Amino acid sequence: MASAEERGFLKAIKENPDDQASRLAYADWLEDHDRPHDALKQRVKAGVSQLGYKIRRKSDGLFSDGNEGGMWEVKWSTQGRQWSNLGHVRGHFTRHSPNPFYGSNTRWDDLEVVLFEVRIQPISVLPVSREEQARGWSHKVVIYEPKESSGEQ
Repeated sequence: MASAEERGFLKAIKENPDDQASRLAYADWLEDHDRPHDALKQRVKAGVSQLGYKIRRKSDGLFSDGNEGGMWEVKWSTQGRQWSNLGHVRGHFTRHSPNPFYGSNTRWDDLEVVLFEVRIQPISVLPVSREEQARGWSHKVVIYEPKESSGEQ
């Protein structure tokens, strides 16, 4: 049963689902109440985070690269493949489920799915313009990148 405080957050979000501030305040509240996964979902809905999933082997901490080596072979690395949707991870597992091992050598109970949060924070803007080329029938879009500084002052 939700507390009165949580019901207040939920009511505010229901009344105005696009209110980023309410979602972020609720996410902070969820973090403070030991519900980090629910908090992450609110930050994703508020548009300030993205969520990614990776398959990790618990025994050595390496991540699955998926099926890079063939239909049943799974390679492992420090980076691994990232899925943007948990349903895709489930589909990947379903393809492998007939086998007694994930890949050719990893026990199913040695696996875990790790959630990664990527915060979206604009840091700069790059101006864009559209310029006519010779003869007026061709156009070029230009993105103006900042000049590299030498680091010296």
